[in-house]
Amino acid sequence: MAKKKQTETTLLVGLGNPGDKYNSTRHNVGFTFLDSLAKKTYADVNKSKFFSLYGKYTKENHNFILSKPQTFINDSGRAVKSIKDFFKINTDKIIVIFDDLDLNIGQVRIKVGGGSAGHNGINSIIDHLQDDNFTRIRIGIGKPRDKSTTSNYVLSRFLPDEAKIISKITDIADEIVHNIVFNGISFAMNKFNSKIQ
Repeated sequence: MAKKKQTETTLLVGLGNPGDKYNSTRHNVGFTFLDSLAKKTYADVNKSKFFSLYGKYTKENHNFILSKPQTFINDSGRAVKSIKDFFKINTDKIIVIFDDLDLNIGQVRIKVGGGSAGHNGINSIIDHLQDDNFTRIRIGIGKPRDKSTTSNYVLSRFLPDEAKIISKITDIADEIVHNIVFNGISFAMNKFNSKIQ
């Protein structure tokens, strides 16, 4: 009798700040991405636990846990560690989606490991996990001309033309994630990296 293939689990974490006033802001593009993925996969990300709103879905005998930390971005690591420890997920089975000031609007960069590039949410995750070996999906939000306005810029909403570009990325959230998980990181990087939509 054939041995049943063991089910694997991937934790998907979208970074953002909780509360209506932060909805659709640049800094919350991780939440926007995860919301789109949840809609496409019929996952309800509405359970409140692990300092997160979370939900689940299954595809091809693979379990996906979706998490939107409710700790504010700078303390995201607390939520990620809590849910990781409960479900016993290895760090290399975590994918974090977040905004990147250094990429043009709509650019995507997928990579594994490395530093935080100054992103406080990623800093927090590395600090809490004591490990940086997780996959990142960075989504470009552009940057302000005046660096002194950065804090206001990331909390601002996308302009209409920018929002259209971002929606082209979030509309293929499932394609991006499933390519990483089922086809491998190299395949996904070649398919999506450096691609301005």
